[in-house]
Amino acid sequence: MKQHIEGFTQQLRHALEIGEGAAVTFPRPKYNHVVMAGMGGSGICSSILQAYVADKLKVPVVVQKGYTLPAFAGPSTLVIASSFSGNTEEALSVVRQAMEAEAGVAFVTSGGEMLRMAQANNMPHIVIPSDAGQPRASLGFTLVQQLYLLHYAELLDDTFKTELRQSITLLEEQAGSIKVQASALASSLRGKLPMLYASDALAPVALRFQQQLNTNAKQLAHVNVLPEASHNEVEGWQQPAELFSNLAVVYIKTGYDHPRARLRMELARPVLEHKVQDVLEVEAVGATLLEQMLYLIHLFDWVSLYLAGLNKVDPNTTDNINYLKVELSKV
Repeated sequence: MKQHIEGFTQQLRHALEIGEGAAVTFPRPKYNHVVMAGMGGSGICSSILQAYVADKLKVPVVVQKGYTLPAFAGPSTLVIASSFSGNTEEALSVVRQAMEAEAGVAFVTSGGEMLRMAQANNMPHIVIPSDAGQPRASLGFTLVQQLYLLHYAELLDDTFKTELRQSITLLEEQAGSIKVQASALASSLRGKLPMLYASDALAPVALRFQQQLNTNAKQLAHVNVLPEASHNEVEGWQQPAELFSNLAVVYIKTGYDHPRARLRMELARPVLEHKVQDVLEVEAVGATLLEQMLYLIHLFDWVSLYLAGLNKVDPNTTDNINYLKVELSKV
């Protein structure tokens, strides 16, 4: 896992080359909806994309992490299915329903059943490298190709390309400080249940952090989003009191936070500081939302790796996930 995190900027650079070289055409000139289908490491890319394009696309983007295609989907809908293996059963279920509904379908995958379906039915697709070995280690490849598919479908302009190149430069310049910050944050989270709070602008980044703590560090974490958390969860910080000493709060901030969401975060801080020893803060770096997202993703990936070391666990294994896959295959 370390080599993949270390090589994140190279992955982004390679992903740009793949996207630029992809021979992708779409049969329809216009789509009125986009459905992103995928799970786990591929699904989180869809959530990140949804947040990034929220103020860029003129059509709604729905992220579907499950088996069922939304009822509105039809010939004017573009379904982008992402699966590292190409065999994710939930995403394949959505694809089959999309084909029945005569929706447009495109794929991001390294192979498997999705690649077979794409080639057999002449559907738009971009193939990503399989050498990462783990979906969560291929975020750069998957996310960038999802953006390119939206671009080739004439839904997204090419601004993202410049922002991706700027992100690569930023991450390379900040490489040393990112590791220092990640090591310190990992030490603070050791033996704790991280309570991760972000505004809706960074909700998928906070979720990615939770997932990396789960899969790499084998550690539970909790995520909630402002302003919603200030309407309910803040009241829950009363019971059970015996747990508070085992919690660690992390505020994840960006310049793209809504000012009122940022205010709610600050007003809630005294409530949290009264319950836990420290309220930690992580501030995004970068000139654009995409730069800041990728900066935080890379930082938090390092945190999960350092925490895996502190927890004395192997970040490359996913025994419980594999167990569930094997048992599901029997049914």
